Amino acid sequence: MTRKEIIVATCLLVLFGTGMHFVHHLPFFNRFWGCIFPVKESVMAHMKMVFYPMFLLGLYLAVTRRDVSAVGAALLGGLAVMPLIVAAFFAYWVFVRRELMAVDIAIYILAMAGAVWLAGRWLMSPFVRRGRWLWVAAAVLGMGLIGVLTYHAPDWIIFTDFG
Repeated sequence: MTRKEIIVATCLLVLFGTGMHFVHHLPFFNRFWGCIFPVKESVMAHMKMVFYPMFLLGLYLAVTRRDVSAVGAALLGGLAVMPLIVAAFFAYWVFVRRELMAVDIAIYILAMAGAVWLAGRWLMSPFVRRGRWLWVAAAVLGMGLIGVLTYHAPDWIIFTDFG
């Protein structure tokens, strides 16, 4: 990906991901949409806001570059930043003991920028290119896992509603 593509993709995905956060207020929202869109204010919700936009980026890149392995590059970029989202959230949570929207937004923007940059770097990676359809299967599995964890979350702190 070129620098311009990375900047444009990051801006569009940040807007899309941020918009995902407010879909649960719409009248058509139901359990199906809840598997995709955040349903509460939790660290997992922010991870969903990275996973699905990065999956869409992967689909876009796969279609425009005619290479399904782009899905893997985008997924790996998103997965790579997810631990950083968790670490950054709890790093400031230790000190202030409450959610700070401006800090959450900054963490999210930096995570998305990092994920898109990594996806661009890994597009031509031999590791990613060897996986091809395996990455698509991983994406489908990831979507299923996220859907199940939305409504049947374990009692872990990343699923706690901080809102």
